[in-house]
Amino acid sequence: MKKIYSYSLISFLVLIFPVLAFADGGMIPWPPEVKLDQSAQNAIVGWNGEEEIIILSIDLESSVSSTVLRIIPLPAEPSEIKEGSFESFENLADIINEKIGTGDWKYSGDQETMAPGDEAGVEIVFQEQIGAHDITVAKVNDLDYFLNWVQDFTVNKGFAQKEVSSEFRNGVENYLKKDIKYFVFDIIETGSEKESVKPLIYRFESGYLYYPILISGISEISESTTKLNLFLVTEKEVNLDSFPYSYYSEAWFEDYTIELTEYELEQVSQDLADLFEQTVKVTQAYVYSRLSDLENDMILFPSHLWDRNLTIGSRGKEVKALQQVLINDGFWRSEYEATGYFGPATRQALIRFQEEYKWDILEPVGLEKGTGYFGTQTQDYFKNISLSVAKEEEKTTFTRNLGLGMSGDDVKALQEILISEGVWESEVGITGYFGSITKSAVIKYQEKYASEILEPLGLTNGTGFVGSSTRVHLGGR
Repeated sequence: MKKIYSYSLISFLVLIFPVLAFADGGMIPWPPEVKLDQSAQNAIVGWNGEEEIIILSIDLESSVSSTVLRIIPLPAEPSEIKEGSFESFENLADIINEKIGTGDWKYSGDQETMAPGDEAGVEIVFQEQIGAHDITVAKVNDLDYFLNWVQDFTVNKGFAQKEVSSEFRNGVENYLKKDIKYFVFDIIETGSEKESVKPLIYRFESGYLYYPILISGISEISESTTKLNLFLVTEKEVNLDSFPYSYYSEAWFEDYTIELTEYELEQVSQDLADLFEQTVKVTQAYVYSRLSDLENDMILFPSHLWDRNLTIGSRGKEVKALQQVLINDGFWRSEYEATGYFGPATRQALIRFQEEYKWDILEPVGLEKGTGYFGTQTQDYFKNISLSVAKEEEKTTFTRNLGLGMSGDDVKALQEILISEGVWESEVGITGYFGSITKSAVIKYQEKYASEILEPLGLTNGTGFVGSSTRVHLGGR
């Protein structure tokens, strides 16, 4: 039987100040002469296609009593931050060992042991003392303002005034371009003996499975080597054959995948059980690497997102997701962030992506140069490096034309899409009846995606009639 070993997780916490180079794992200690050892970090990441939960715990050992700052970037404002339980990790270890066989993976925790106001460039969205954790969550609206705010924040919390490193600045800029604008500041008071800090649970909305890794690669300990070990809880098994995106060249390994029933998931975490309410897959993913080589976050989009052709002029969530991938993978050369509009910058970045992976994208269709067109071959490549989710099976298909006077569940589904696209201009909600309000919204939807719906038919103005071209676009949304 396969034996499961305990690996120390790489911290996704950043060491901001160049002189504070004693912190193992990318944390900031104070006083600076403290030697801080992060002997273990354990993370369970659960994603159901709409929401994500990260349960995070670490072991710390300090040479003297000290204060430690951890920074965790998130793609959305957390809807909940609260204390978790060591039992989540202990019970998961027990279940894994029982299912795998005679393995002895162990959770290393022992026992539980610890502002500025809103500004134009930085919004404080959460401040609270949660057990041993002094938590502040900041939404970043302006990079330079945020960097100044970080300096003031750390000084106010008792850290020395230091310059922010260029690596940290570039890293934060990368996060902002990917539309990851929320940063958790977690301050912990540690003693002079090894202690386990009680886990925190972060819950937030996300359209993709996310785990921050770049934040460690821009720290002052970036030349150190470590093992990153994740437990991914998803509805369907994560395929690591080409996982994730450009990371497949970094020797990622899948140690095992097990299935947990609803009851077993409850034993690990009631929060995770509430997130899924069904049987799930747990995949262990790990990589042994130097921190500086980990230049990308884990961003796994659902594979059904890549069903549309995209080109100059295209708009929508698919374009924004494509841009986030291109930024995350280092192909983006623009100063602009992910906007959801397919312009020249997106085209050039996509050409670079296609040529980087030409043996999978270009050569099978007899091409040597990237086209910058997101067509079938590129779509297939993105699907292969994405994550399947159960919600793919629930995607609405429109099997009939829709127009004034019609009613039914497909009209309701149409109205839901029109509202989500922001083209529904009425206080009237979903009715299932196709009236003048629905027609007006359909016209706006057709003109919003004119290059894909109207232009192929030789039209410039929306008709308000849901025919074959509009149905295909709605169904592939």
